[in-house]
Amino acid sequence: MKWKKFTLTTTTEAVDLVSSMFDEIGIEGIEIEDNIPLTEAETKGMFIDILPELPPDEGVARVSFYLDPDSDTNIEEMLIKVEEGLDELSMFTDLGARTIETSETEDKDWINNWKQYFKPFTVDDILIKPTWEEIPEEHKEKNY
Repeated sequence: MKWKKFTLTTTTEAVDLVSSMFDEIGIEGIEIEDNIPLTEAETKGMFIDILPELPPDEGVARVSFYLDPDSDTNIEEMLIKVEEGLDELSMFTDLGARTIETSETEDKDWINNWKQYFKPFTVDDILIKPTWEEIPEEHKEKNY
């Protein structure tokens, strides 16, 4: 299934207000992209060994939301609500560029998508193989 993806370019300061406004008008899930580094408290609860190196924070954030073109929700009406909400927020905070880009994305199996990055490999004479992968041809003749 294809989803319509809408990405708002705004300021990092406005992200919380924009997120709240999206929730109020019925947009249930969002994706936030920014270059604000995580705090120590935020990283303590995460299972990350090495944090990614981010470019410097320039105060710009991209907030994306997805709408199903086949649902009962009228996309044009929802975008009007977004614009009205942004108009209201602009009285309280700087929204930056406030541009909305539109694209299409495929519905993916996010629960299993990560598995594509884990392939069988060997350590000395030991084959390490994820359970969902097949034994590679070059190792099929060996006894494990």
